[in-house]
Amino acid sequence: MESADNLTTSRTVRPDLFDSTQWSVVIRAGGDSPEAATALEKLCRTYWPPLYAFARRDGLDEHSAQDAVQGFLARLLARRDIAEADPARGRFRAFLVGAFKNYLASQVRAELAQKRGGGAQSISIELAAAEGLCARELSDSVTPDRAFDRAWARTLMERALARLRAEHATPQQARLFSALEAALADGGRLENSAEIAAQLGTTSGALATAATRLRRRYREIIEDEVSRTLENPADLKAEMRALREAWA
Repeated sequence: MESADNLTTSRTVRPDLFDSTQWSVVIRAGGDSPEAATALEKLCRTYWPPLYAFARRDGLDEHSAQDAVQGFLARLLARRDIAEADPARGRFRAFLVGAFKNYLASQVRAELAQKRGGGAQSISIELAAAEGLCARELSDSVTPDRAFDRAWARTLMERALARLRAEHATPQQARLFSALEAALADGGRLENSAEIAAQLGTTSGALATAATRLRRRYREIIEDEVSRTLENPADLKAEMRALREAWA
């Protein structure tokens, strides 16, 4: 019979959530240093789906949305004006959507189609994948801003879930994660706990303890992912609240 401790992954030392996070590196360096450029590129590669969802809900077709997002990110990565951004730059989410709105407003939408296939594309966007990733946001009649926030929340939570899954690498840990993963989504409850416990060779109580620890670790990783998009640690609580509201 396995104990609750044996059911959980060994504790990973929690990193300092606010030690040179990606966005703070970009802000402090003003986009000029190689480190800042690398950090900004990583953020852009991670969070382009919310931009695509925004563009589609704003009325652009698939190809024009692809062109708009790639053109915007290419310009963002090439320019060194991050330090002159408005105060909303403290949160990468707010900076990104604000800058994208300005970019779309400054473009003649008919020109987007003409630019298709031309110029360097720094962030590759495959249309089928983009449409699939943003299916939930595109299926509802929501505002572009709401679509952006939903896609942002989904992208961030999927990254956190992937990290949590990677922490459960042994066969025993993988079985545990597979059994409990459904209970992580949307704050879901653990169904058929007695049956699952029997399959894992443990008790319902031990399984419940393991599920609690897994949820706690999941939240820690989500907070870490959020912190990477902030300049000021004091913004974490508000940004976590925004994340929950977007996913509701």
